[in-house]
Amino acid sequence: MRHIALLLSLFWLFNTPAFTQLSAEQWRADIALLQRELPKRHPNLYQYYPQPAFEADLAKLAENLEGKNDLQVALEIQAVVARFQDAHTRLELSSLIQQQGKVIPVGLGWYAEGLFVSGTVQRFAPALGKKVLEINGLETSVALERMAHLFARENEESVRRDAPTWLRFPEAMRLAGVAQNDTLALLVADEKGQRYFVKTYPIDFKTDKTGLQPAQFVPKNPDLRWNPVKQIYSLEWLEADRIVYLQYNACFSQEMALAAGDSTGAMQLPPFQIFVDSVLAILDRRPDSRFFLDLRFNNGGLPYDGIALADRLAAMPFVNLPNRIFVATNRYTSGAAVEIAAAFQARTNATLLGEAPAQRPNHIGDPTFLILPNSRIQVFYGTRQVQILPGNPDALRLSVPLELPFGVFRDGRDPLLDYVRRS
Repeated sequence: MRHIALLLSLFWLFNTPAFTQLSAEQWRADIALLQRELPKRHPNLYQYYPQPAFEADLAKLAENLEGKNDLQVALEIQAVVARFQDAHTRLELSSLIQQQGKVIPVGLGWYAEGLFVSGTVQRFAPALGKKVLEINGLETSVALERMAHLFARENEESVRRDAPTWLRFPEAMRLAGVAQNDTLALLVADEKGQRYFVKTYPIDFKTDKTGLQPAQFVPKNPDLRWNPVKQIYSLEWLEADRIVYLQYNACFSQEMALAAGDSTGAMQLPPFQIFVDSVLAILDRRPDSRFFLDLRFNNGGLPYDGIALADRLAAMPFVNLPNRIFVATNRYTSGAAVEIAAAFQARTNATLLGEAPAQRPNHIGDPTFLILPNSRIQVFYGTRQVQILPGNPDALRLSVPLELPFGVFRDGRDPLLDYVRRS
């Protein structure tokens, strides 16, 4: 799962060198630039967070900088930016966390039954695979709700996707009122309902090599989605099930790079049209076959290939039929992948199934960034208004909502692929 990969990628952040603290005046200059530049660059910044409130909140923050370290100030700025309710508008804080922060090596993820520990290290292995009932004495739902002020909340899936990630950072937990120290104390339960108390905290990887060895689930007999070998996209013909399965993990292609004039980058990317031609040929020749486009964990790129595929299928009357086209998303589907899913919903008879993405179908896409001059923090923001579904729904409306049970993931099964097999 994506949160496991995030957990493992952050082990190197522990116990990093000290960083020179910025002065209050330097931070005020960065805050002033953010207030001045972000509205100029973002096409619809104040849709959910009025300009007077934004400016008042930044002014209050700038007046209360004394006694705060750089990470604390940056987190408070992120909390202000999160009020825009735009997932692409955010601060990139990994570098600052590397310099000043601590990370708790526990990967938490939301499944059908609730929050689970799905990745950690050997030191905290007793928590692995357990359901989390309480976090630092708070009910899980209360703790996640408190963390929610640190990230953009486009819909309710945002809390389930993003809050568990923020629980790895003690400074963020303190700001949110979830912790008073560096500890993440978990009350967990196993499959039989037996409860355990596990205390987790940052580990010094320099002195505890054994304790930092990964402990995570590897699905047994993994179905296609949980296959450990991941490519940008891969195509499978499931003969016994009559399913053309296209796993689309990132919205990049050789064709899009060439269209943008990036011939060097194009050589590093696979062509997408080959896959499209194969999909269309099978669907055209096999009227009993079905197409399954898997957009789970696809966190963006450019949407044009995927939308073109939706248009091609929509133009095939003997293919664009109910129960012939299936599109899967989950709460980790974001950016261009959400736009592609919305295009299939708007233009074809596709069945959308899985979990609703933690991003609105109509959003601000194609993110880029500006750099705050003193802190050198990157502030990301969207540049293109995406308007693909009527109205302004807060989430994709799925034909078949299906959350992933933890036990099913642990066993390597894919309930969405099983659903298409039965259809």
